[in-house]
Amino acid sequence: MPPQAASLYGRWFVNPSGALYDSLLSFKDFAKKQDSLARAAMRANRGPLGAQKAVLVDTFGASYTVGWKTPAAVRDDTLYPLIVYLHGGTGTEFSTKGELAYDMLSALGDTFNLFLASPSANRYAPWWSPAGMSRVLQTVRFMTLCYPINSDKIFLAGVSDGATGCYCAANTMCDPFAGFIAVSGYGGMLAAMGMTLYPQNLMQRPILNINAGHDRIYPFEQVLRFLSWLEENGVNVEHREYPNEEHGFDYRPKEYGNLATILRTWSRPAARNSVSWTFTPLFPNLPSNCIDWKLQNDASASSAEITAFWEKDTLRARVMGLSSATLAFSGLSGAAKYVSINNAPVRELRPERINGQTLLALARHRLFPRVQSQTVYTLRIPLKQ
Repeated sequence: MPPQAASLYGRWFVNPSGALYDSLLSFKDFAKKQDSLARAAMRANRGPLGAQKAVLVDTFGASYTVGWKTPAAVRDDTLYPLIVYLHGGTGTEFSTKGELAYDMLSALGDTFNLFLASPSANRYAPWWSPAGMSRVLQTVRFMTLCYPINSDKIFLAGVSDGATGCYCAANTMCDPFAGFIAVSGYGGMLAAMGMTLYPQNLMQRPILNINAGHDRIYPFEQVLRFLSWLEENGVNVEHREYPNEEHGFDYRPKEYGNLATILRTWSRPAARNSVSWTFTPLFPNLPSNCIDWKLQNDASASSAEITAFWEKDTLRARVMGLSSATLAFSGLSGAAKYVSINNAPVRELRPERINGQTLLALARHRLFPRVQSQTVYTLRIPLKQ
């Protein structure tokens, strides 16, 4: 590989673009050397220790500040948890509120060796918008490229508007995260702003919801009704209440013990060879095991979904609103496989050849530079079902 290949890979990974993508694929033997290239990019981009900040450019071309804090010492043979913290008060024009926002949870660093990072949002890119969610994902990519992050221990936390952002992420891109910590927020606000909430998406990761009884922004009774709806629909939500506290998280020392337990016990679920997801167009959908997808031309926000599971050697899939879906599974044997889509007759299912495009799709989906070995299948669905 040319010397500039590692730099190019790092730039693409943090901010994927078509031009960088094409440049990577133009390198001879890229697919064979992707893993070593990713290692080189991680070494070349190793970040400094301590409290840091940087200005990133999101996928919509807007600049914003991300701040982060590292453990005092970092071992090369150890992987560390990461908490991405979403600040509140996104109604301003500032793009710098994340610079020190991670300090809200910095006391956890006294107990754990962990990384804390906080991107910035504003009225033009609130957390519940495609731009806001792209900043969350970009922050994760930036941190996993620059530091030894445990990809199974990435948590998303937020207060007030940041808590609403946690519910948006759980609804549209759950796969990279071990779970969500939503404080002094109201996930039901998403529905009021036009986003459909899908229980089958929300139930795929645990959610800790913390609210105060004297919250003047989100009435306690309103929040409880929303939480009851989640529980009735099978969503794994733990609710902790502080009847005498107010909006915000000034009482967080009372929660440190519970948050420490979460850091120890929550992990990104082990790979399951199944898919269940309803897509939200325009948002960066990241469901488990589905690394790429294309909508039918006439699909609406509420009509694109996929459910697929293995029944012995046959993949049973129910698909609506998609013209194709690329699925990645771990631990499958090399024996012949079959597929039935929407109860159609079973036909042979052949794995995709693992090429450069596939490897980049896997890295983009997992938000981790290095790619694990997986078997990839592309389902092509008839437009008339």
